[in-house]
Amino acid sequence: MKSLPFAVALALFPFGAGAAETAATLPKDASVKVAIVLSERATMIDFAGPWEVFQDVMLYDRDGNMIMPFELYTVAPSKAPIHTSGGGRNGMTVTPDYSFADAPAPDIVVIGAQSGGDGLSEWLQKMHADNKLVMSVCTGAFKLAKAGLLDGKQATTHHWYFGNFEQQFPNVKLVHQVRYVQADPTTFTAGGLTSGVDLALHVVAERFGQDVAQNTADYMEYTGTAWKTKELAAEFPTPVTRQDWSGKLRSGSALVVHMVTYGASPKFSADIPAQKASGIPATLDAHDGSVTLAFDIPGHRATFAGKPNADETTIAGTFTQDGNAQPLTLTVQNRKSQ
Repeated sequence: MKSLPFAVALALFPFGAGAAETAATLPKDASVKVAIVLSERATMIDFAGPWEVFQDVMLYDRDGNMIMPFELYTVAPSKAPIHTSGGGRNGMTVTPDYSFADAPAPDIVVIGAQSGGDGLSEWLQKMHADNKLVMSVCTGAFKLAKAGLLDGKQATTHHWYFGNFEQQFPNVKLVHQVRYVQADPTTFTAGGLTSGVDLALHVVAERFGQDVAQNTADYMEYTGTAWKTKELAAEFPTPVTRQDWSGKLRSGSALVVHMVTYGASPKFSADIPAQKASGIPATLDAHDGSVTLAFDIPGHRATFAGKPNADETTIAGTFTQDGNAQPLTLTVQNRKSQ
């Protein structure tokens, strides 16, 4: 909680009638509780951005006394320390204030990109059922969707993960070209990273008025205005990379697998010229160092299951079609950006 000399505070935050009326409705001992959900690899700015917004909100009562309305705390599957994101390494070590089992009932829940953990979906479902305001940032939207909070509703996420999101949650209406989306009266999703700042400012504006939100943005020296409109000023470019893999089947015909990745969202297709099949839709399942590709060939569905070598230039495994299995090795042919 910040403490500023009253004269300085007045200079920084003019005491407007709207703010006074809003603050006067908030008892002096009341606060708006904000639970920041954390688990391993929590992305720093996803939770630090909204945290900074909420902690910087300053109100004044009719006597000119400053009120800091938001009380922030962290909650996680357990109170064991977690590591935040760190560029592929362990980041900052954070010890959560509470677990899901003993956390105070919040008014607002913030969940950014992170690995998740036991009890998360159930806790989010309870928060939603209790009409708490729940907001995700970046791929935190995946956690809300997994908990079933976005079925049949609008949502957004980081633009690199649009393809993954659409594939995993076809019942959610993914919205592009926005900083944040309101799914229902108490559920919001923000795009990637800094979008969480815009959504948090929007939440402040909804609760305490646009002047208070603008004063908060000014204090932060934040010049973005998307919190007022939610629209993007320009489309973010999404890098596209392509890999092609090929191998010889027992008959001598080729199987060619194409992987086109949009940001972090891959799409797969395949060609088997001997079967006069091209652009065959394919899906990938990868776990425990193994990969399985399923090819949607009408009337002749096929699979390939194997393991990549150490430098991921070949995948040796088994191709199965119409009940017949044969060894197959796929070798990468090219890796390039488009």
